[in-house]
Amino acid sequence: MGVTVRLFILCLALTWAGGAHAQEQRTVNGRKYTVHIVEAGETLFAIARTHAVPVDMLVAVNPGAQDGLSIGEEVLIPQDAVVKKELKSAPVLRNGELIHQVRKKETLFGISRQYGIDINQLLERNPEALQLREGMEVVIPVAEVEGAPANVLAPAEVATEGIAHTVQAGETLFSLGKRYAVDPEAIKAANGGLPEGLKAGAVIQIPAAAREEEAANPSIRIREQMRYKVGLLLPFSIAKNDSALASAKVADEARYYMPTRAAVQFYNGARMAIDSLKRLGLNADIDVLDVGDEPAVWNPVIKRPETQDYDLFIGPFNRSAIEQLARANPRAHIVCPVPQSNKVILGMPNVSKVSPTRSDLVKHAARFVANRFATANIILLRPDIAGEKETQQMAFQAMNEALHQRVDRIRDTVLVARPGKRDLGDLTAKLDANRQNVIMAMSEDVEFVTTLVTKLKPLAAKYKIRLVGMEGWNAMPSVSVNDLEVLDFTYAAPAFFDLADPRTQGFTTTYRERYKADVDNYALLGFDVTFYYLKALFTQGLGFTDHFGEVSTEPLHMGFRMSRTGPENGFRNEYAIMLEQEGLQLVRLP
Repeated sequence: MGVTVRLFILCLALTWAGGAHAQEQRTVNGRKYTVHIVEAGETLFAIARTHAVPVDMLVAVNPGAQDGLSIGEEVLIPQDAVVKKELKSAPVLRNGELIHQVRKKETLFGISRQYGIDINQLLERNPEALQLREGMEVVIPVAEVEGAPANVLAPAEVATEGIAHTVQAGETLFSLGKRYAVDPEAIKAANGGLPEGLKAGAVIQIPAAAREEEAANPSIRIREQMRYKVGLLLPFSIAKNDSALASAKVADEARYYMPTRAAVQFYNGARMAIDSLKRLGLNADIDVLDVGDEPAVWNPVIKRPETQDYDLFIGPFNRSAIEQLARANPRAHIVCPVPQSNKVILGMPNVSKVSPTRSDLVKHAARFVANRFATANIILLRPDIAGEKETQQMAFQAMNEALHQRVDRIRDTVLVARPGKRDLGDLTAKLDANRQNVIMAMSEDVEFVTTLVTKLKPLAAKYKIRLVGMEGWNAMPSVSVNDLEVLDFTYAAPAFFDLADPRTQGFTTTYRERYKADVDNYALLGFDVTFYYLKALFTQGLGFTDHFGEVSTEPLHMGFRMSRTGPENGFRNEYAIMLEQEGLQLVRLP
């Protein structure tokens, strides 16, 4: 039991590893096959359709499959049976479901006939398909297919008996345990301890999953006696600095390459989180890998066969590297710890993005205002500014949806004012001298914001005003902090480092003593993200993404409210913090 942290320095001089992860090609008795490894929820019907091969051909080549598929089982796809004209438009198999991409002139009726599914079942699974458009992804509910035998539609399950497995080159106990949802130690025990290790070509026995919770949901494994394997993939960029990790030991870090400095601070914070979890009983091997900030460095790391052994990756920071890693290792969960657009989780169900986007912050602020100030005179500003129409509409919809849930609201919809870049327009006429006026301005246009703050300040003597804006206002030289305080400036932020919090003070003191450096946002991020995800893995097992709501932590500067926007996408963090300008400093609002 315990935690082992290993640091690997991988420089540009590393030779390139083998090719990216792909389905194996195998020749048996002169016939060529593609090897499909069955995952949870997959069916013979779905496997046949995604490979454009008739189901009866699969059964002929894999006779055991007609008795039911097992997770981790190999299904041989005869390449000479592939219907090439269907392969071009074949659906994608994702999380056990078929994903059909709509082609030009296709209709919902035509898609339903193509897969043998009632059109109402198709709409129930894809309500947005009422407005079908080219390129849209439609999920095919395989369980509802009509006319197919039950065994063809039966989803793969954990094997109730042992499975004979032929060891392939590069496979490890970790990768086999992950594939079959079985403790690697159980595999070892079932094969006499494997005194000579795993040898390519050897046939070994894979025991059935032992615990009831594993049989019910093989993706969820609470491995109390088995160690987790975690990778911290950070942009140390060692080759671009004088010496490896030297910045972790000196007070003056300014001369070091910026990605190096960020990586070291993140790593230091992560180490403190790991130490805390170690005391709680975390059982894990944690490898720290340098993936740099360019493909020449991260490619060799991601392509290493050992990456298939990992349960969780924290990092990389780069979007392209994350996408490459997600494709190479679809079984492990990958955490994007730094700000990225939501595109990083699109089509990547095994990726989490922890930094809220601008749109998430806008929606959070709108909901906060509606819930906190339902009895106030709420006014949403919609100036005619190119590029901000979508943000304004987003705030309008989010606020009205939240207001409709409030029985104490004074009106059913928020008031809208349309000021200009150099004047308040009709805003003044909509202020109420008898109520608090909460003005929402979701804009980052410097000219507009400067005018708004300057002209609203004198009105604060007559009207009670709270101005809700955006974090970027703090960086505008033309906007006075004193003026913002007069207007009770409030905004949504992704994180907040409260120096008055005793926990923060204790962390800062310990950090300085340990690393001889000051705490920055990357150190805090490293602590919060590492603690949250390792605790999720530790307490919920490999299926922790289904139980995010049950993971309880006390983060130092950011919170976590993870949500998925569809089964084909990853998770994004909708948590935000409302801050108010008070006494020339920021104060967190409860």
